Amino acid sequence: MQALLIYFLTYFLSAHGSLTPMKIAVVSGYGSLEPEMQSQLQNSLNWFQSAFLVHKSSHPVQISDIYERIPEYQKFSSVLVQTPLHRQNIRIKGLKSLLEISDFTVFIVAQDPRRCAREPDLLAEALPIVLLPDTRFYYDLFRHETLHGLGYGLIVDKTGLTDKPSEKMTWHGANGVGHPENRHFLDFDNFALKAGKEHFGCSNMKGIPADGERKNHLNEYVFGNELMTTHLEPSGNIFSWISVGIIERTYNGDQQWYHINRTYITPEADQYSYGRNFGCVFLEKSCHEFIRFTEATKPNFKTAPFCSRNHKNVNLRYFYYFPIFHEFQMCYKLPNSQKLYKISDKGCEMRRVIGGTDNGGQQRECPIIKHLPPMYEIVQCPPPPGG
Repeated sequence: MQALLIYFLTYFLSAHGSLTPMKIAVVSGYGSLEPEMQSQLQNSLNWFQSAFLVHKSSHPVQISDIYERIPEYQKFSSVLVQTPLHRQNIRIKGLKSLLEISDFTVFIVAQDPRRCAREPDLLAEALPIVLLPDTRFYYDLFRHETLHGLGYGLIVDKTGLTDKPSEKMTWHGANGVGHPENRHFLDFDNFALKAGKEHFGCSNMKGIPADGERKNHLNEYVFGNELMTTHLEPSGNIFSWISVGIIERTYNGDQQWYHINRTYITPEADQYSYGRNFGCVFLEKSCHEFIRFTEATKPNFKTAPFCSRNHKNVNLRYFYYFPIFHEFQMCYKLPNSQKLYKISDKGCEMRRVIGGTDNGGQQRECPIIKHLPPMYEIVQCPPPPGG
């Protein structure tokens, strides 16, 4: 088992000139990663170069900065450099030309297999990052952690203009018992809040819910399979317009650091459907309260991925004057596919989600439809033969 500690070096001072695609590179004094990891690392670098536009800095990183921040690199005579297009070994002195053109440089600074042994459930962390080689989602993992390296959830708004106070609320569980809840909000939400209000259909949305008091991630319960929640979904994670707004507003000073290439990002961001039009109750209450409220007030609204009686349609017919009720099960299908998958009572499970409270995030249990992919459409199942 292998672990990697990764260090990010960049400057955001006195940027000038026109916007250009962000040049990004990974430098390692420890050689190549395992083949699948290296391949997905390169894919993620290509994504960043295609998605991010930046101004060139007039103060690029110097080799002396590397030696000061990462003393162990003084022992290397050559390093491996990975860019979105190429991978090659270069002499350590050759880094000077790379640093002059690179806007963002990632340095692998250590290997620590003991960390994996101590914390086998830890998938990754930023600054430093720890990676487990048996994960199936390296691509999203590299994107997630590199976004942290760019400042997402880790840089504090020094002006305090986007810092929102936490809120004390009471959430009710499946048994109706209430318990106190503290809601926290991410900094730098000016741009993202408009996208959030439109996505969730809640004009009174106060802020972008965070995972806890540290405000490093999006709240997993609220944002589901968004790329910047606490946990990555094995079925895929989406960089949404909400995260676009957060990272574009993540800067201190007068000048915006990052600009997102909307032409490139739109196909992915438009796929984000988790929680769409769920409303303010979903944002402010527990999943159980949201399900009960929706069943009572909007019986035709589908609450997927949360299980609900709304996923069953009841059709009323009459035989002479006697009412006959026919219940039709709901199904889901994948985009551009006609194959249907039935949503049954046996297809629901109580799944742990992070509610985003203090003490690292309180773990909650919500009824979730099993094996639901990132993109789906809820449709009525065909009636049974003779039905």
